[in-house]
Amino acid sequence: MTVINRIHNIDSRNILSILTEENMVQTTITSPPYFDLKDYGVENQIGFGQSYEKYLADLQSVFGQILKRTKDDGTLWIIIDTFKRNGSVVPLPFDLANKLKEIGWHFQDVIVWKKDKTVPWSTSGFIQKKIEYILFFSKQKKYKYNKDVIRVYDTQQLKQWWVKYPERYNPRGKALDQVWEYPIPVQGAWGQNHIRHFCPLPQEMVATMILLSTDEQDVVLDPFSGSGTVLAQTAYMRRNYIGVELNSQYVQQSNEYIQNTIVDGKRKYDKFISRSGQEEFENIIWNLRALKYGRILLKNIEMRTMIDAKIIVTPQKITDQYLLVDYTILANLQNVNIYKDILNEITKNTPLKKFGIVPRINYAEDVSMLNGLHAYSITNTFKTLSCEEMSKAKVFSNVKLNIDEKEKSISFDIIIDFA
Repeated sequence: MTVINRIHNIDSRNILSILTEENMVQTTITSPPYFDLKDYGVENQIGFGQSYEKYLADLQSVFGQILKRTKDDGTLWIIIDTFKRNGSVVPLPFDLANKLKEIGWHFQDVIVWKKDKTVPWSTSGFIQKKIEYILFFSKQKKYKYNKDVIRVYDTQQLKQWWVKYPERYNPRGKALDQVWEYPIPVQGAWGQNHIRHFCPLPQEMVATMILLSTDEQDVVLDPFSGSGTVLAQTAYMRRNYIGVELNSQYVQQSNEYIQNTIVDGKRKYDKFISRSGQEEFENIIWNLRALKYGRILLKNIEMRTMIDAKIIVTPQKITDQYLLVDYTILANLQNVNIYKDILNEITKNTPLKKFGIVPRINYAEDVSMLNGLHAYSITNTFKTLSCEEMSKAKVFSNVKLNIDEKEKSISFDIIIDFA
């Protein structure tokens, strides 16, 4: 029986009947039934008609079986929410998290999904619900997590002071925060481009989870596949999927949806991964750091010695952890020992020790070394000086930056756009 890239019409409590091999699953992404809030139209379903204790026990059993077939660096994402019963909030996400911790899942994080619409079962008098919870687990303490893939590196999405404070930004871009904003998809009829289901998931949100926790050709499992959003997005992104769904109508309609959208979905994914800009952003951040670092070195020398000096900044080698930079101090060589004492002190302390710069410091008097270099002032190392401003020149480099510090700022929030 073919297991991969198929939706299996079975009860997820019997999931080991299809997950027969060790280390099959890289990540599981799912939204299980929310207790007895909705009837999904089949007998003996998990949630509807059960006691709360039996419901939690069944979910614990399902995710316990999945744990056995998950790779050692594998993960689990569960989208789930609280609900109100008998005048009190039932903390379902956290009750479930405790059940999964009991069987060996490592509870790594809680993410808040902020959405625009509410579900139909909002209770009268209850604060309008615009969030759900995403529980993130791993099989082991070390797990696959591709955080650099989804970093924000579009400078239009960063606040304008990133230019002046590059040491505060990861050169690969800004990481996701704990609140994800994705609107619930507009629900239409089953067909080529629409899904009708009680709890459809945003494709972009599912794509974020897939990018974070898998690589191409990995296997993604959804034991409550419902509308098939997770499976479809997995297929678009050139991963393999395994779906489990008790409702045969959902199985048929999900298969049709995947078949009808796979070509366009893969095209959009290929467009997304071919985007450029992250390497350019990384170089800009490192160069901003290198120039600012040199400016701080020079400012300390001039303040403490009252000696006029200049500095040449020459970035050499970028690694994953640091940037090697040559700094040449142009000043009276009779004072080299004084310069060394000052620089040894300030490079070991904040703020410079947080720049990720490994400096190699040299000293010279030959001002001809400045020929052909770009000039910056002692207060601005993100915009080169014009010819009329050369009297302010203090910092020189083969790096040329011209960045408008008043560049329009957009929100920090990441949107994975497959449009």
